[in-house]
Amino acid sequence: DEFPGIYQETSAHSSLRYEHRHMFEDLMQLSKTKTSTTPQYRQIVNSIRKDISTGVLKEHAPLPSERIIAERQKVSRMTARRALETLELEGLVYSEKRRGRFVSPPRLTYDISSMVSLAAHTHEHGNSLEIDVISSSITDAAARVAALLGILPGTPLYQYTRVFRSKGHAIFVETEYVVASVCPNFLSHNLQQSTMKLLENHHNIKTQHGDVKIRMRGMTAIEAQWLGLQENHAGIELEQLVYDTNNRPFCLGYQMWRGELAEFSARAIVHQND
Repeated sequence: DEFPGIYQETSAHSSLRYEHRHMFEDLMQLSKTKTSTTPQYRQIVNSIRKDISTGVLKEHAPLPSERIIAERQKVSRMTARRALETLELEGLVYSEKRRGRFVSPPRLTYDISSMVSLAAHTHEHGNSLEIDVISSSITDAAARVAALLGILPGTPLYQYTRVFRSKGHAIFVETEYVVASVCPNFLSHNLQQSTMKLLENHHNIKTQHGDVKIRMRGMTAIEAQWLGLQENHAGIELEQLVYDTNNRPFCLGYQMWRGELAEFSARAIVHQND
């Protein structure tokens, strides 16, 4: 078996074996350049990056383990691990809890300066996200949520949590709070769609603008579980406060993104004095 311990000889794995065969051929070339001043881990990174960029390794294709790479390259497992972790930090590779590392799909681009609803935007451009509703309920507004929404603590809110996927792969998890008094029976609607479109179509509430904050933090255990990661894995949190046409906040959302799959952009406007 040319690649012991990776795949059995089956037709279902033939394309994966082809990808790994070419990847190992590229990696084996590295052993012939021992005089290179480039660190060994970086040579491995460069080789795998090339195979990803040229399509030899396709999105979601599994990468060999650090043990296999170490054995093939005759380097320490620490060196192999550093190479794989570097690829993950660069966003070229993602990890799945207890399953290994895989080639990342293209990043999902979110222009926060021109759109409030990513789900609506992707749907309009023919790239719909898959939405799984995890939970939904009526709850009382906690102090911080109430302050942001400009309501009294204890005011009834609709709260729901959803996971957004692209081609079956979890990209981010979102929890939103909507003021219950502005949209009676909100939870009776199908939540597997854009919140902004739902509110506009069923409750005649139109969105004027949104305030966005972006921060990095460790994922909670439940967020990590939904995204297939380890607890405290670094993610990107997007907080969004949405206003109606009367400039009143009515929806507060928190999204936790897999960092390697996100690309945020915004337009800066500079006002110059005459």
